[in-house]
Amino acid sequence: MVSVNQHTLTPAERRLYWKNKTLQLLRSPRFVMGWIFVIVFAYLILVPLGDIIISTFQVQEGDARRVGAEVGEWTMYYWERTLTGPLSQRIFWEPLRNTLFITFSYTALAMLIGIALAWLIVKTDMPFRKFIGVVAIIPYILPSWTLALAWTTLFGNHRVGVGAAGVIQNFFGVVPPDWLGYGPLPIISVLSINYFAYTFLLASSAFATIDSRLEEAAMLHGIPQRTIMRSITLPIILPALGSAFILTFAKGIGTFGVPAFLGIPVRYNVVATSLYQAAGMGRFGDAFALTLILVLMAALAIFMNNVLIGKRKQFTTMTGKGSSYRRVPLGKYRYPVAFSVSAFVGITAFLPILLLVWQSFQLNLGDFSVSNLTLTYWTGYIDGMEGILVSSRVRGAAWNSFRFGLIVATSTAFVGILIGYVVAKGRGTLQAKLVEQMSFIPYVIPGIAFGAIYLTMFAQPRGPIPALYGTIWIVILAFCVNRLPFASRSGIAAMMQIGGSLEEAAEMHGAGFWTRIRRIMFPLSKKGFLTGFILSFISTIKDLSLVILLVTPQTMVLTALTFGYIEMGRRQFADAIGVVIVILVLGCTFLAQWITKTNPLQGFGDR
Repeated sequence: MVSVNQHTLTPAERRLYWKNKTLQLLRSPRFVMGWIFVIVFAYLILVPLGDIIISTFQVQEGDARRVGAEVGEWTMYYWERTLTGPLSQRIFWEPLRNTLFITFSYTALAMLIGIALAWLIVKTDMPFRKFIGVVAIIPYILPSWTLALAWTTLFGNHRVGVGAAGVIQNFFGVVPPDWLGYGPLPIISVLSINYFAYTFLLASSAFATIDSRLEEAAMLHGIPQRTIMRSITLPIILPALGSAFILTFAKGIGTFGVPAFLGIPVRYNVVATSLYQAAGMGRFGDAFALTLILVLMAALAIFMNNVLIGKRKQFTTMTGKGSSYRRVPLGKYRYPVAFSVSAFVGITAFLPILLLVWQSFQLNLGDFSVSNLTLTYWTGYIDGMEGILVSSRVRGAAWNSFRFGLIVATSTAFVGILIGYVVAKGRGTLQAKLVEQMSFIPYVIPGIAFGAIYLTMFAQPRGPIPALYGTIWIVILAFCVNRLPFASRSGIAAMMQIGGSLEEAAEMHGAGFWTRIRRIMFPLSKKGFLTGFILSFISTIKDLSLVILLVTPQTMVLTALTFGYIEMGRRQFADAIGVVIVILVLGCTFLAQWITKTNPLQGFGDR
């Protein structure tokens, strides 16, 4: 390309230069598509956030008499009510304290479990490492609320919740205390089990890159193993731990299912359940204020992590001379540690599934005898309700879940490839950075908050777009935008590996943009497409937090139907549907592993 010194051009030549340059950019599919993405993402992500902010300062319908103003007038009522009003302790401050306590506690515990597992599998000679590594990610694949249901089956008592004895009370005659079955301890435990996979995967990759000669040199100088871990190993893997913190903290801060199943029965609320209750009672002003607080908490956590990681010293461990790798011998503890770790991952992975299956076959809840087993809740009829395999309501919810998952996964995976194309081809440009960052924003918005945002945005007509609430389109649209981070990361990773010479050669021979995408770029990036598809499909099928505020009887999905059965006290129906979802999710995950020959979490976990 010949450079042009614009200072030597006449005004007419300068205008012609910029005209040609502009036309060249407008003929570039990457440039045009990139700005289309920026505009669409701004409308679907930034505008809804702006609407929520404005709504918290306007009188909402139904509150005019209480506020003493007309609908739409500016007011501080909702913020005063939430932050300083007589009910602020119950609405906000108590749920906030609970949220912070729960989130920091489970994040710390999940990271501790993940680091320990990663170190044992990667850095030691512990047996069964491959088996443990595969089984360890199963708890994350399972929907978190199914783990909560399994916890109540194990530690529940006849006093709280559905009023049925759990496994401990039934078999050992010991009534577990209420705090063991419900409240902060169970919520922290379940979320830790569900989310330690993030730290495990990221820490495993980080441990594998450490040159053992660094640690061996320290050992030769007589430095204890604990000091080596603290002074050498941990500083090197700190960026990976920072990413693990972001993923774990941001993912769970607005989670709804686990606190709802394990907290609401004992009136232990977090911000997410308080938001749900406010929306359920029509107090949308309060719900919108709580939505913004959840978003702010997640964004603040990411900002603080970036500041801390950004100030750390940098360590270079890859010198190009070839790295040394030596496993730490566990000696006589080798098999005891292996059996203990195997028992832990086995129990956390398979016991919840077993408990759900068992309870779904109980005629009378809490009776674990063989004579109480029945197929009634699967294929029979009881108390005016059909079993889940013969119920038209369940079939409708299953069809909705499947078609939503299929539509969302296909759409987002395809868009993810196009996002990857824009980012890879425009690497380093402002446009590419905007597209990449904007496609990541939905991940830091908690699911129930995202549902509240789309509820207010599309509950009424917006220009040419009609009101979408009550239709399948609001659910599909919310899922598609919320799943963009999964698909975009897979698409970017795939496109970054494709050289530009192939496309340039095809362009020189007259191949159009969509021909190049269809014949060259897509076949080479199909692994990234499949990864994005599976990640989006699985997360859509098992999601509860996002849809709980958006679904109606016509758009009901399996996860929301499960929550409805729990509210009605129909626990066996809920457990049976939970088993179906678990089978579907696990089947899709392992099918994805077999097709792509990779761990489906790795495509998303490395950010």
